Amino acid sequence: MLKRIVLGCIFATIAAAPALAQQVTLKFNSPSPPRSYLHPNVFDPWVEAIEKDSGGTLKIEKFYGGTLGNFGVTYDRVVDGVADLSWTLSSLAGGRFKQQNVAALAFETNNAHEPAAALWKAYEKGVTAGEFAQVKFLGAWAFPNAALHTKEPIRSMADLKGKKITVSNAISARMVVLLGATPVTMRPDEVYQAVSRGVADGALMPFNGMETFRLHEVARMHLDVALGGEPSIVFMNKQSYDKLPPQAKAAIDKNSGLALSQLAGKATQNEWERARNNVKDTVSVLSADQEKQWRAVLDPATQEWAQSVPEGAKVLEVFRAEIKAMRK
Repeated sequence: MLKRIVLGCIFATIAAAPALAQQVTLKFNSPSPPRSYLHPNVFDPWVEAIEKDSGGTLKIEKFYGGTLGNFGVTYDRVVDGVADLSWTLSSLAGGRFKQQNVAALAFETNNAHEPAAALWKAYEKGVTAGEFAQVKFLGAWAFPNAALHTKEPIRSMADLKGKKITVSNAISARMVVLLGATPVTMRPDEVYQAVSRGVADGALMPFNGMETFRLHEVARMHLDVALGGEPSIVFMNKQSYDKLPPQAKAAIDKNSGLALSQLAGKATQNEWERARNNVKDTVSVLSADQEKQWRAVLDPATQEWAQSVPEGAKVLEVFRAEIKAMRK
């Protein structure tokens, strides 16, 4: 009897061995500063849910603070297999995601909820799917509309004349030119030093980015105007995904897509509201007449984008239709 029990345990252990051996470890890289709200509010719960649903077949190691690659190189690090998963601003992926930048156009969205859903649905409908041929696309969102953070107050378009404003994408650069200022293109993590040292007079950045990168310490005046969001994408190495056991794939699929996009959009909007509230005493807004003027001045940037980007007009049409549906 004892011999049968021992043999049974041995056979059970042997039978379980292949299942245990199937556990795969993936590396997730986030180029955000370690203290970014994205980590506890988006990526930590996302990773936890995937691991739980994978039934022990998957472990995801998190590398925060750009350990495996900063904003400018993280896309290539995933394609090359240095990291298995990551996120980045679509504008900092070497021009590969021009269609995603529809969310960077001025006055198109009111909050972070809208572009998160609209960007994913545009992909799901196949409108922007071609941009993701190299990777497994997992989710998208956009930081809320950028505001102007400057050393001196900006009360009108005339106040921008001759000012040097940092931007992170070509659309923002074009808008800054139309507004009469000079764009200085750089990564978000470079802006603090640029403003501090006088290389720039201010920055175009959403309020949550302002706080994450401590920009409000050196640019203490803020103009809240809807100067376009900052589209972001979450993606995975295709080979890493293809090699996963079925349960691990199912766990990633279940917790990504629209679910991940909306999670990131909600967390981002919450953080935007909190960060804006922290500097509310130095925040100004445009009057209705001023906003009408700014819209007219910036409209050429929207039209130029739609004409220059492959199927840009169609992407803009679908993006607007999704947002209109949400607002209803």
